[in-house]
Amino acid sequence: MAAAEAMELKSSEEKKVETLDETKARSVLRQVEFYFSDSNLPRDKFLRAAVDESPDGLVSLALICSFGRMRPILGLDRDTKPESVPAGIIDAVSDVLKSQSTTLRISEDGQKVGRIAELMKPEEMIEQLDSRTISASPFPFDITLEDVEAFFSKHAKVNSVRLPKHVSDKRYFCGTALIEFSEEEDAKKTLDESLVYAGAELTLKPKKEYDVERKKQIEEQNKKNPDKGPSYPKGVVISFQLEKKKKSSNSKKLEPEVHQENESSEVEGESNESAEAKPSKGQDNKLENSESVSDEIGGSQITREDLKEVFGKFGNVKYIDFSMGQVSGYIRYEDSKGVETARTMAEVSDDGGLLVKDHIATVQVVTGEEEEKYWKELQEKRESRFDGARGGGKNRGGRRESFGKHGRHNDSSNRHPQKSQRVN
Repeated sequence: MAAAEAMELKSSEEKKVETLDETKARSVLRQVEFYFSDSNLPRDKFLRAAVDESPDGLVSLALICSFGRMRPILGLDRDTKPESVPAGIIDAVSDVLKSQSTTLRISEDGQKVGRIAELMKPEEMIEQLDSRTISASPFPFDITLEDVEAFFSKHAKVNSVRLPKHVSDKRYFCGTALIEFSEEEDAKKTLDESLVYAGAELTLKPKKEYDVERKKQIEEQNKKNPDKGPSYPKGVVISFQLEKKKKSSNSKKLEPEVHQENESSEVEGESNESAEAKPSKGQDNKLENSESVSDEIGGSQITREDLKEVFGKFGNVKYIDFSMGQVSGYIRYEDSKGVETARTMAEVSDDGGLLVKDHIATVQVVTGEEEEKYWKELQEKRESRFDGARGGGKNRGGRRESFGKHGRHNDSSNRHPQKSQRVN
């Protein structure tokens, strides 16, 4: 009886009605509209993937409330997760957006949010955004987004402001701000003005010029300080395990409610802890280019193309290491953003993983010693194949091998080859 009363009290506390004062309400409206704006969403792979995966284009408000810039506005702890955001706060944010936003829509139950207008193709949108964005420098290193926005709002309507980090130290602002105006014409007019901030005359340039200079700075920095760490890219590999999805009358379609905040946007990036991944058996031939194959798992076929279709939504997939007869494998992305997005999408899904046809793929990030082992074994296999080719094309068993456009084959007919394929 006491336990039931305690649970009822806890439930009552979670549903406690919260109210946002005018200042908080204005900040919430501005920030959430920015998340889904033309300025941010095309560049934000994490949130864009969540929107694309959602059947109705709506994303969990609990998740939105747990983002880096929302937590301090709402008075939430730094380590607050979506599931621990109080129901009262979610309802308060929902009420603000429902009553004040002209660009966002709220679900009937008030628990999800999304855009009203359909988003243009990312390439077209980014081209438009760049055309109405300028760079301005120098600014003090302790300047805020609000300071820059207030300054340029005197000249034209500002959509967003970004403060890129220094190329040599990501902890600090580089001194150059990127200002996106609502109209391309406003950006052009501002470029022709002579502006002074805190006694310093500002240098104004189109964003495309800034991008060229920024790229050169990064290249020069890399030459000065070459990476002394591992020779392999870190944080780009995940392992997965496939399990047959259990049929249930109450089962729901996976609805992604995740977000990776774009480092280049107004929103600050958030790091996620990585889980150690255990190696899968039967993956000795991870990177041999060979013919397309499928895997018989629990009565249905899962192919690398099926895996690419799912995991490719979160980033550029470089390789899929998946062997015949196995229920596990590796996905290697071009960069760590794809890994972080895929891992988080799997964690927050209702089924505990990513839906691949009628299977659930649980995901782990390959890190630490396991990551080092992965790349070491990969290098050894590459060297072994190279040495085998130079030595007359014979493998350890004496069978002759050929290395054509479909990769490695041997002439033994009584062996069942383990095949894997590079996904371009």
